[in-house]
Amino acid sequence: IPFHSMSAIPDYYPDQFSTSWQDRLQQTDSRLQGAVERSDFSGERKKFNLVTAFEASEISSRLEETPVVEFAGSEYWLYQAPCHVPTWFDKYDSHFLGQVVLPTSDTVRGHASEMNRKIDDIIISAFFGTRYIGAAGTTTDILPSTQDIAIDYVETGTAANSGLTIGKLRRAAKKLNEAEVPFNDRFIAVTAQEAEDLLRTTEVTSGDYSNVKALVNGGVDGLMFMGFKFIMSERLPKTSATGTTSVPVWHKSGVKLAIGERGTSMNVIPQRNDALLIRSHLMRGAVRTENEKVVRIYCDREP
Repeated sequence: IPFHSMSAIPDYYPDQFSTSWQDRLQQTDSRLQGAVERSDFSGERKKFNLVTAFEASEISSRLEETPVVEFAGSEYWLYQAPCHVPTWFDKYDSHFLGQVVLPTSDTVRGHASEMNRKIDDIIISAFFGTRYIGAAGTTTDILPSTQDIAIDYVETGTAANSGLTIGKLRRAAKKLNEAEVPFNDRFIAVTAQEAEDLLRTTEVTSGDYSNVKALVNGGVDGLMFMGFKFIMSERLPKTSATGTTSVPVWHKSGVKLAIGERGTSMNVIPQRNDALLIRSHLMRGAVRTENEKVVRIYCDREP
């Protein structure tokens, strides 16, 4: 006899409901913050100065006239702006929720996760976005196409769209090397798709395969491959129309990050019938320091 047919008592079994809340799957940490340089400041913007490389000239005769060579430099600007996330609770929400607790602590935790994601977003925008240069900070400067690796790049043979390949990584390293970018503190951010693409690359040796497999399986922290430290991020720009991911390769000094005031407040608002407002705020900004320190790899998400 089935258990539920033995008596009428199960008809009176009460339904059980959770009285707490659980977070949906989401990125909770800032994954790129440690891979760029911090430069916090007060105010709307901050100017940084770059010294242009000097060049020596040959001395061709005794007591010749010293040439006049002016000092040359350039400037770029770091701007910061605030963002916030507010959540409202009506005064009587806790009453009508009954045994279910009002998710105030869960809200604060969720706000913190969103602020961390916003830090990554501002860093990603600095990789590929427009920056402001010049003495007045009004001249726009985009990442030049010379820093791009095409979606159909191949080292030899006929060009064909591809995901992340060993050849594209080699090309990115070459661009950094030609610009005299230091070999240490080089990073690359990839989505799960690009990590999987690497596993498909037939060139990968058995030793390299183990490293890339560790990346795909979640062992990303500290993974070094071809001189790059890999960081997983699903927040990289994806173009749905063409199925393309923009993958950044950069040196740690290639982006400066400013994080200003950050906090969370909980206030009862009389103008809203004593509703509870939980509001988290963050001041942040980021800028690309030198174009030569950032490379953009276009990757096909459906190779």
